[in-house]
Amino acid sequence: MSLRQAHHYLSWVEVDLKAIRNNYQQIRKMVQERQVELLPYPAKGRKAARFPEVLTVIKADAYGHGMIQVAQMLNRMSVEFFGVSDIPEGILLRKNGIKKKILLLETSLPSQVKDIVDYNLIPTVCTLSLASSLNTYAKKIGRPVDVHIKVDTGMGRLGVWHRGAEGFIKDVMRLKNLSVKGLYTHFPLADSNPDYTVTQVTQMHELVKTLDRQGLVVPYVHAANSAGLIDYQAVIFNLVRPGIMLYGLYPDIRLAQKVKLQPAMSVKTRIIFIKTVLKGQGISYGHTFVAPCDLVAAVLPIGYSDGYFRSLSNKSSVLVNGQRCPLLGRVTMDQIVVDVSRVPGVKIGQTAVILGKQKQEEIAADELAGYAGTINYEILCSLGSRLPRVYKS
Repeated sequence: MSLRQAHHYLSWVEVDLKAIRNNYQQIRKMVQERQVELLPYPAKGRKAARFPEVLTVIKADAYGHGMIQVAQMLNRMSVEFFGVSDIPEGILLRKNGIKKKILLLETSLPSQVKDIVDYNLIPTVCTLSLASSLNTYAKKIGRPVDVHIKVDTGMGRLGVWHRGAEGFIKDVMRLKNLSVKGLYTHFPLADSNPDYTVTQVTQMHELVKTLDRQGLVVPYVHAANSAGLIDYQAVIFNLVRPGIMLYGLYPDIRLAQKVKLQPAMSVKTRIIFIKTVLKGQGISYGHTFVAPCDLVAAVLPIGYSDGYFRSLSNKSSVLVNGQRCPLLGRVTMDQIVVDVSRVPGVKIGQTAVILGKQKQEEIAADELAGYAGTINYEILCSLGSRLPRVYKS
């Protein structure tokens, strides 16, 4: 819904689509301006490209920003490749007019092959049982199915271990109704261990060279998530997978020096009650906060059921009229209490910013993540569906 409709709500998430567009453009610019070593090694069947292509990762409801709206905006920008978690997300994109390539970043079960093929989704294949089921269904309908194979070079999660990947890839390539369009891996330590990450890249290079020499050319080879894309400019493959960067956040705040991004999400609410709290009075469950002096408290209709973590209790602040107002006591299911004593003319109905900017002050996702002992990804993804999304376009 549009920004004009926000007045209907007490609490809402505001998404700036212009910021996401800017971030996508910054990613493309960064990739194009750098000196990078690309695949191919000259190999028939692998698309020659001056720059890597960009697969935009919009899984988990576009990290809480609204997958449909973000996908439609990126689609208008001629983005050709989307990454989602699973089949329901892929189907949702198809039903909302997205006809571009969609990669399922999670692997699937053999029982799900009909939906994968019927909705023209690209599955991640890690098992011969899935590959065989896809091949059987593809033969039945008389249409080949594109797949990507995930290779585990050290994440220890999905994927065929790289030491056995050559044999697995050959087995999948023998299935006549499948077309292996991509090989990819994932970085667990891109933000903390460059030596380990470079070793992963080397392992993928060696695997691809081995396959190329045998004429087994895979068109797309990809590894770089946001951290890998920002921090490893010497070697990228011919497709990159930015996720958190699209939404204006960094996998590591130190990387902010390398590319300028704009946070796309704000969370706002309205003051629904104001009261004077006397010295010695407790606030919220357990009275973990007791007023050290008389103060003015405001009640805001947002809580842990909306994804505002209970672990923020007595730690975080909100912005009212550009002033930081400390959180008082425990976060409850639907409400929080903040100190507005220093805000002149505070009144019921006034907007408070939970996440984002107001005047010269800002509460960033990284700040909330620090208080909650988590990462900025979780702050964005945890904001509940109860909070409506409104869009600045």
